[in-house]
Amino acid sequence: MKYFEFKENIVHGSAKFPFAYYFVNNYHPRYHMIMHWHNECELIRIISGTFNIKINMSSYIAEAGDIIFLNSGCIHSGIPKDCVYECVVFDVTSLLQKNPLGNTELNDIIQYKKEIKNLYKKDSAETYNVLNHIFDLMKTKEPGYQLRIYGSCYYFLGLVEKYNLYIKEEKLSITNKKTLFQMKKVLSLIQTKYMEEIGLEDIASILKMNEKYFCKFFKQMTNKTPIEYLNWYRIECACEKIKSSSLSLTEIAYDCGFNDTSYFTKVFKKYNGMSPREYKKLYFKS
Repeated sequence: MKYFEFKENIVHGSAKFPFAYYFVNNYHPRYHMIMHWHNECELIRIISGTFNIKINMSSYIAEAGDIIFLNSGCIHSGIPKDCVYECVVFDVTSLLQKNPLGNTELNDIIQYKKEIKNLYKKDSAETYNVLNHIFDLMKTKEPGYQLRIYGSCYYFLGLVEKYNLYIKEEKLSITNKKTLFQMKKVLSLIQTKYMEEIGLEDIASILKMNEKYFCKFFKQMTNKTPIEYLNWYRIECACEKIKSSSLSLTEIAYDCGFNDTSYFTKVFKKYNGMSPREYKKLYFKS
């Protein structure tokens, strides 16, 4: 399956160690995981509550203690319920070695020829313990943790090969692959143009669909209309800017594609249950 050029444009970790750890509770700007994709692999460990996650065309309900593995390039979204969770995002290409041992298996994953199974529970003791150990190392950062994380990743991939922990190819039909490819094109347009003035016609035209059919297609995939998703994405970006920049709320509104500050406040309240000003005070207080 060929993947579209554009994707979530966030740098995770550093060039020398492309692994990043995130702790996510209801104060986090990206607590509700809007549908998106990225080239990095991602691990999610549920600390408390439940997390309803959709990965490509499959859905899972993860509970406290469960670990989710997200393959490079997969489309995913999640709805947390009283949930606190942690993420480790990493560049799987950093595992490639000059020594070719294991590179064949890694290249199959990098080139989307194989996808690793998604959900790991405590009863999958051997694989679960390795993934759990990666989280503990990322949090404690004990001396030598980076080498140990690389070692744990190789060990995990060895177990995947040993137990054939891959998603069966036939589970994803040609039709579903085409649908996912189409969704990537749409999500990429929104994620690269959200700060501009774009409407339903602009979004539908990228798939050469009429607006009515496109709205039906999009809602089947996301449970939202295209404009609802666009506004949700804009508000998520606004929350990130509130957290990380010194811009005024008016500047943030315009930077995120809102030409009317009153409408920005209305939409912000709809998705966050509070005004941007209240969110800013609550975030920095927490």
